[in-house]
Amino acid sequence: LTLNFHPNTINLETFVPMIKAFFKEKGGYHFQLNVVGKETLCNAQLNPDQYQGLVVRIAGYTVLFNELSKSAQDDIIARTQY
Repeated sequence: LTLNFHPNTINLETFVPMIKAFFKEKGGYHFQLNVVGKETLCNAQLNPDQYQGLVVRIAGYTVLFNELSKSAQDDIIARTQY
């Protein structure tokens, strides 16, 4: 299961029980969560020194956003909805 959320949409009081239900009631065994906004990614592209620890997940592996080529960064930004 892969879910993408904008940081402003996460409410832990409802989110945590949903994730627990996914594993316990639905038999989930893998969960990938991305919580980053498009604005953050664009800012990281323009000001990489301020976002040195920004990690993104791509097709099952994680990488520092600023280590990606501009083209790869643009692809990730384009796929980020918010």
